[in-house]
Amino acid sequence: MFEVVIRNHSPIEWEWQLRDDGGNVISLGLEKTRAVASYRGARALFHALLIAASQPAR
Repeated sequence: MFEVVIRNHSPIEWEWQLRDDGGNVISLGLEKTRAVASYRGARALFHALLIAASQPAR
């Protein structure tokens, strides 16, 4: 489905990525702290799930 990845981008930045089940990056961002990166990644995941749930079944 979806996966949130948090990684240390540099000594002062953390990168979050939202990926699909194929490993393709759907959304990403850079934050100053790991906590904020985790929050933003979780927020992006929540939004992606809301959008997926509102789409008609194929």
